[in-house]
Order: sequence, then structure tokens, then C-alpha cells
Amino acid sequence: MSIIKKKEELIQAIKNSGEYIDFINAKDDLNKYPEQYEYLDEYKKLLLENQLGQFLGDIVNTKTKEQIDDIYNEISKYEAVNNYLNAEYRLKNVLHSIYKDLGHIIDTKEDRNSYFI
Repeated sequence: MSIIKKKEELIQAIKNSGEYIDFINAKDDLNKYPEQYEYLDEYKKLLLENQLGQFLGDIVNTKTKEQIDDIYNEISKYEAVNNYLNAEYRLKNVLHSIYKDLGHIIDTKEDRNSYFI
């Protein structure tokens, strides 16, 4: 069986997983509240900008950090946002685990039969 076929099977397995189904349901619920979705989007953008800045060695802007905290405190009051963030977190953990396991093929020298070494 080709690797492309296996990839398609993996994608389907992910789509059939409880984590993915919970994520889609939480996303659909959140979409019923566009103002909460926009607020969450703003939070994620600021968080990503802050994390990228830290990664690049920028000094942490305390005003931005306070703004991120303030937005989080506000959005965490909404059940739809909390459900979405929890579902997203669980799905990302599954995907991270898959990626990590696949990465070991490349990163380790133990598997001398690997095509990537």
C-alpha cells in the first residue's frame, strides 16, 4: 500500500476521532457567537505575536502581556469559548503526538533502515 493511501487513512482516522468531532462541534457552537469568535481571534493574534517576539528575543512588552491577560479573563467567561479552547487543545495534543512519533524516524539514528537517515 502506498504512503499516500496511508496518509489518507490517517486523515480519515483523525476526522473520526472523538477529539476532532468534539473540536468541530465546539467550533460550530462558537460560530453562533460571532462577537466571542472575534474576541478569541484577537486574543490568539496577540498571543502569537507575543510568542513570536519572545522567540526572536524581543523584550516582553508588559502592556501587551496585560492586554493578553485582560482579553483572556474576558473570553474565559464564555462557555462556548472555553469549550472551543479545550477541544482545540485536545486535538492539537493528538496531532502533536503523531507528529512527534513521525519525527523520531528522522531524528534518531537507531533506525538504520530509515530512508531519511
